[in-house]
Amino acid sequence: MSELAGIPTARSHLCAGSHTVTQIRSVYRWQGRVEDRSEARVALHTRRSLVPEIVRIVNQEHPYQVPCVVAWPIMNGNPAYLDWLIAETH
Repeated sequence: MSELAGIPTARSHLCAGSHTVTQIRSVYRWQGRVEDRSEARVALHTRRSLVPEIVRIVNQEHPYQVPCVVAWPIMNGNPAYLDWLIAETH
């Protein structure tokens, strides 16, 4: 799921694009144990208003019971890039 998350969300205009890092080390507590796994990380370039739909899709499709989906605000950036992001998402 993680490695391909950007493709369906971009096709459906939920994100303008994505970056995928296919090899990260993830260490976390889960059900009383410490897990240490290799995972992928995907950054979707989207609008705040579309995050709930992305969370819904990830919760439905991801194999984890509680997949990590977080949103960080864009404080500033290349105006042309930000215009492109808005134009490509809805």
